[in-house]
Amino acid sequence: MNHFRRKLATGGICALLLCAGFAAHAQDNAVGPAQLKDFQLRGQPVVQQPQPPPVQVAPPPPVAAQPAPAGVRPAQPAAQRPEAQASQGPATGAAPQSAAPADGAPAPQAPVAQGPAPAAEPPAQPQGAFPWIYAIPAALLLALLGVAFVRSRRRRGELAFAAAELPPAPAAEPSPFARPRAAPRPEPVPRPWLELRLKAERATASLTETVVMFELEIANTGKAAARDLRIDVKMFNAGQEQDKEIGAFFRTAGRESTKCSLPGIAAGTTGVIHGQVTMKRDDMRAVRLDDKLLFIPMVGVNALYDWGENETGQTSRSWVVGRELETPSEKMGAFRVDLGPRVWRTVGQRQHKLARQV
Repeated sequence: MNHFRRKLATGGICALLLCAGFAAHAQDNAVGPAQLKDFQLRGQPVVQQPQPPPVQVAPPPPVAAQPAPAGVRPAQPAAQRPEAQASQGPATGAAPQSAAPADGAPAPQAPVAQGPAPAAEPPAQPQGAFPWIYAIPAALLLALLGVAFVRSRRRRGELAFAAAELPPAPAAEPSPFARPRAAPRPEPVPRPWLELRLKAERATASLTETVVMFELEIANTGKAAARDLRIDVKMFNAGQEQDKEIGAFFRTAGRESTKCSLPGIAAGTTGVIHGQVTMKRDDMRAVRLDDKLLFIPMVGVNALYDWGENETGQTSRSWVVGRELETPSEKMGAFRVDLGPRVWRTVGQRQHKLARQV
């Protein structure tokens, strides 16, 4: 701006100098007789000076406005500053004015640099008014969702209809490399199962033998009838050889000898038989304790039977027989056989671990 002012002042001075030179030259070259030189008329002379040609001043190049950094207030043009406005008040003739251009053309004006235009503020909405500018996108979104939902329902209906019309898939052919499946196990054939329970009722001792009387309960808990029952009962001496002797009896009983034979027992049926088992005095192995001969008998029962087509079943059990004590206990008393013949009515039994069922 200061540069532009300096150019205007320089242009004004040049115009005044040109006007003064032109007037002096006109006076030296006056036209007319010499007598009229320095001739003056009474009254105020009127001098008409020719107008000098206008001085054209080229405008300065425009200055691009640079955006001010954040937090810095942009500089105002010199013309808009308060101190510039105060200095540019009504001129008193100190600053020369540029001559008016010829032919009535308007004088060129220097462009004034201006700062960045302020951003236009959105029109203020009245308080309490509904924001319709947000309602339009929401309505469009709801419409799109509704169209998508209808299309998905229609698509599912088409797929269900197509699946209903599809023919059944052909059965897959077995692969030659597939491992053959094992044949399912056949259902077990119903068969009988016999359960034995012995209850000792009385024991006697004589000079020749010892006898144990018992009640034997036979129950068929299987699903088929047991036929041709062959039941064998034997007495053993309790001692170190008891298990060996009882095991041998289970392997041979009912095959070499039979104490009792029954035609059969139906499934779910229980039968009871009463019997006795004896041992000769010479076969007894009594134990001497404090001048007492004590005898502890053991009873083994074996039952063989037929079922199905040429099938055979077996159930074998063993028990220890003794005197029941006055005070109930798991232990029992032995029979004393050195006092001559005797009868024991309070007797009992305990099942031994040796058993078999096939």
